[in-house]
Amino acid sequence: MLRSSVPAGMRSLPRLYYHPISHYCVSAERMLAFKKLRFKLVRVPYHDRRELIAATGQDYLPTWVEGRSVVRWDALADHLEKLAPQPSLYPRGERGLARALENWGHQVIEERVWRYVVTEVPPTLAGEPERWVFEELQSRARGPWELLRHRRPEFRREMVRYFELLDEMLKGRNWFLEEPSLADLGIFGSISPLFTVGRKLPASLRNLTRWYERIAAVPSCAS
Repeated sequence: MLRSSVPAGMRSLPRLYYHPISHYCVSAERMLAFKKLRFKLVRVPYHDRRELIAATGQDYLPTWVEGRSVVRWDALADHLEKLAPQPSLYPRGERGLARALENWGHQVIEERVWRYVVTEVPPTLAGEPERWVFEELQSRARGPWELLRHRRPEFRREMVRYFELLDEMLKGRNWFLEEPSLADLGIFGSISPLFTVGRKLPASLRNLTRWYERIAAVPSCAS
């Protein structure tokens, strides 16, 4: 845990530094919603993290700042469990299973979603510098923009296959572990880029759609 340089007069409400296209950030916000913890949401520009670095001494998102404490994503769930034990992110003590499913969502599901939506993200960003930097960095990492657009039908087919698996996992249940858990919030975040660009889940995936809507409906505690 790091120490924050946020001035004392600004520490009355914890802060979550985030960017809306980040699946990790979306998961973090939903954790706080489920825990009913009030906080201030601080949007960090995609292309400019100077404010984040000045406040936290690092450039990773999401980052939780609570007084002088700075908590990175990889420690956030356990930190929130101590801060507000109920409702638990690890119901019935199933921490290992919940974390494994959360990790699978972020590392596997999100990649299938991201490849499909990445070329549709720029219009959702705040301005031209942010859009330009996003497209430049994503092109360097993933290849020519036009090729990514051309391959979208292929990317969608693979994404939907994973969605069908999730839908089957939810057959006859409301949550992946019977009760709301970190697994649900991690997988929710992994799917969120689809909604960020204005797309929807296939209508045939009723279990997955109802599950997603159930989590999205939890009121945010952000100010």
